[in-house]
Amino acid sequence: MTDLLDIAPSTAVEAVKVVGGRWLKVRGLRIDDIAAIAARFPNLVTLLAGGDDAGPRLIAQLGAATAPIIAAGCERPGDEKAERNAGALPLEDQIKLITAIYRLTFPNGFAPLMEAMADLMTGAAEEEPKTVKIRLKKSPSASPPSSGEDFRPTMQ
Repeated sequence: MTDLLDIAPSTAVEAVKVVGGRWLKVRGLRIDDIAAIAARFPNLVTLLAGGDDAGPRLIAQLGAATAPIIAAGCERPGDEKAERNAGALPLEDQIKLITAIYRLTFPNGFAPLMEAMADLMTGAAEEEPKTVKIRLKKSPSASPPSSGEDFRPTMQ
Protein backbone atom coordinates (compact mmCIF):
# COMPACT_ATOMS: atom_id res chain seq x y z
CA MET A 1 0.00 0.00 0.00
CA THR A 2 1.32 3.45 -0.92
CA ASP A 3 1.83 5.97 1.86
CA LEU A 4 1.37 9.72 1.40
CA LEU A 5 5.06 10.23 2.17
CA ASP A 6 5.86 7.94 -0.77
CA ILE A 7 4.21 10.33 -3.23
CA ALA A 8 4.77 13.69 -1.50
CA PRO A 9 8.32 15.01 -1.29
CA SER A 10 9.68 15.99 2.09
CA THR A 11 9.52 19.68 2.85
CA ALA A 12 12.64 21.57 1.88
CA VAL A 13 14.28 23.65 4.58
CA GLU A 14 16.88 26.37 4.58
CA ALA A 15 19.13 27.61 7.37
CA VAL A 16 19.33 31.40 7.64
CA LYS A 17 22.05 33.14 9.66
CA VAL A 18 20.65 35.98 11.76
CA VAL A 19 22.27 38.68 13.87
CA GLY A 20 24.23 37.20 16.74
CA GLY A 21 25.50 34.33 14.60
CA ARG A 22 22.45 32.14 15.27
CA TRP A 23 21.00 29.99 12.53
CA LEU A 24 17.25 29.66 12.09
CA LYS A 25 15.76 26.80 10.11
CA VAL A 26 12.84 27.85 7.90
CA ARG A 27 10.57 25.86 5.61
CA GLY A 28 8.07 26.72 2.95
CA LEU A 29 4.54 27.47 4.07
CA ARG A 30 1.89 24.79 3.69
CA ILE A 31 -1.54 25.51 2.30
CA ASP A 32 -3.10 25.66 5.77
CA ASP A 33 -0.46 28.19 6.86
CA ILE A 34 -1.17 30.33 3.80
CA ALA A 35 -4.93 30.07 4.36
CA ALA A 36 -4.59 31.16 7.99
CA ILE A 37 -2.42 34.14 7.03
CA ALA A 38 -4.76 35.05 4.16
CA ALA A 39 -7.72 34.98 6.57
CA ARG A 40 -5.90 37.35 8.94
CA PHE A 41 -4.60 39.65 6.18
CA PRO A 42 -7.08 39.54 3.26
CA ASN A 43 -5.69 42.74 1.70
CA LEU A 44 -2.30 41.08 1.34
CA VAL A 45 -3.73 38.42 -0.96
CA THR A 46 -5.43 41.05 -3.11
CA LEU A 47 -2.19 42.99 -3.42
CA LEU A 48 -0.16 39.91 -4.32
CA ALA A 49 -2.43 39.50 -7.32
CA GLY A 50 -0.97 42.77 -8.66
CA GLY A 51 -2.21 46.14 -9.69
CA ASP A 52 -0.92 49.54 -10.72
CA ASP A 53 0.21 50.81 -7.32
CA ALA A 54 0.57 47.42 -5.63
CA GLY A 55 4.21 47.98 -4.64
CA PRO A 56 3.81 50.62 -1.91
CA ARG A 57 0.55 49.13 -0.60
CA LEU A 58 2.11 45.64 -0.59
CA ILE A 59 4.97 46.86 1.58
CA ALA A 60 2.48 48.42 4.02
CA GLN A 61 0.41 45.21 4.26
CA LEU A 62 3.44 42.93 4.33
CA GLY A 63 4.73 44.80 7.38
CA ALA A 64 1.83 43.56 9.49
CA ALA A 65 2.02 40.03 8.09
CA THR A 66 5.81 39.59 8.30
CA ALA A 67 5.94 38.25 11.87
CA PRO A 68 3.15 35.66 11.34
CA ILE A 69 4.79 34.53 8.08
CA ILE A 70 8.18 34.13 9.78
CA ALA A 71 6.60 32.28 12.71
CA ALA A 72 4.82 29.89 10.31
CA GLY A 73 8.04 29.41 8.33
CA CYS A 74 9.82 28.50 11.58
CA GLU A 75 7.16 25.82 12.24
CA ARG A 76 5.28 27.89 14.83
CA PRO A 77 2.18 29.00 12.90
CA GLY A 78 -0.26 31.05 14.95
CA ASP A 79 2.05 31.08 17.99
CA GLU A 80 1.74 34.60 19.45
CA LYS A 81 5.07 34.41 21.31
CA ALA A 82 6.89 33.29 18.14
CA GLU A 83 5.22 36.12 16.22
CA ARG A 84 6.35 38.69 18.84
CA ASN A 85 9.90 37.32 18.68
CA ALA A 86 9.88 37.42 14.88
CA GLY A 87 8.60 41.01 14.96
CA ALA A 88 11.44 41.98 17.31
CA LEU A 89 14.14 40.75 14.89
CA PRO A 90 16.17 43.40 13.07
CA LEU A 91 14.82 44.41 9.65
CA GLU A 92 17.73 42.75 7.83
CA ASP A 93 16.98 39.40 9.49
CA GLN A 94 13.27 39.69 8.78
CA ILE A 95 14.01 40.29 5.09
CA LYS A 96 16.41 37.31 4.95
CA LEU A 97 13.83 35.05 6.58
CA ILE A 98 10.90 36.25 4.45
CA THR A 99 13.00 35.81 1.30
CA ALA A 100 13.98 32.24 2.24
CA ILE A 101 10.38 31.35 3.16
CA TYR A 102 9.10 32.82 -0.12
CA ARG A 103 11.68 30.85 -2.15
CA LEU A 104 10.77 27.61 -0.38
CA THR A 105 7.02 28.22 -0.61
CA PHE A 106 6.96 29.35 -4.25
CA PRO A 107 9.99 27.73 -5.96
CA ASN A 108 8.57 28.66 -9.38
CA GLY A 109 7.45 32.14 -8.33
CA PHE A 110 4.02 33.41 -7.41
CA ALA A 111 2.59 33.77 -10.94
CA PRO A 112 2.15 30.01 -11.63
CA LEU A 113 0.26 29.66 -8.34
CA MET A 114 -2.06 32.54 -9.23
CA GLU A 115 -2.68 31.02 -12.68
CA ALA A 116 -3.46 27.62 -11.15
CA MET A 117 -5.82 29.23 -8.63
CA ALA A 118 -7.57 31.19 -11.38
CA ASP A 119 -7.93 27.99 -13.42
CA LEU A 120 -9.32 26.21 -10.38
CA MET A 121 -11.84 28.97 -9.72
CA THR A 122 -13.02 29.20 -13.33
CA GLY A 123 -12.85 25.50 -14.11
CA ALA A 124 -10.38 26.16 -16.91
CA ALA A 125 -8.04 23.51 -15.53
CA GLU A 126 -10.17 20.96 -17.33
CA GLU A 127 -9.33 20.56 -20.99
CA GLU A 128 -12.00 22.30 -23.02
CA PRO A 129 -13.02 20.92 -26.40
CA LYS A 130 -11.39 22.78 -29.26
CA THR A 131 -13.46 24.10 -32.14
CA VAL A 132 -12.17 23.31 -35.62
CA LYS A 133 -13.64 24.87 -38.77
CA ILE A 134 -13.78 22.73 -41.89
CA ARG A 135 -14.51 24.07 -45.35
CA LEU A 136 -17.23 22.00 -46.99
CA LYS A 137 -17.00 23.41 -50.53
CA LYS A 138 -14.10 22.46 -52.73
CA SER A 139 -12.08 25.38 -54.05
CA PRO A 140 -11.25 25.40 -57.72
CA SER A 141 -7.57 24.72 -58.25
CA ALA A 142 -5.59 27.78 -59.31
CA SER A 143 -2.86 25.71 -61.01
CA PRO A 144 -3.34 23.60 -64.13
CA PRO A 145 -3.24 19.82 -63.80
CA SER A 146 0.26 18.34 -63.80
CA SER A 147 -0.60 15.69 -66.36
CA GLY A 148 -2.65 16.10 -69.43
CA GLU A 149 -2.50 16.08 -73.16
CA ASP A 150 0.54 18.35 -73.26
CA PHE A 151 2.73 15.90 -71.37
CA ARG A 152 3.90 12.52 -72.50
CA PRO A 153 3.78 9.69 -69.99
CA THR A 154 7.15 8.67 -68.59
CA MET A 155 8.17 5.20 -67.65
CA GLN A 156 9.59 4.60 -64.24
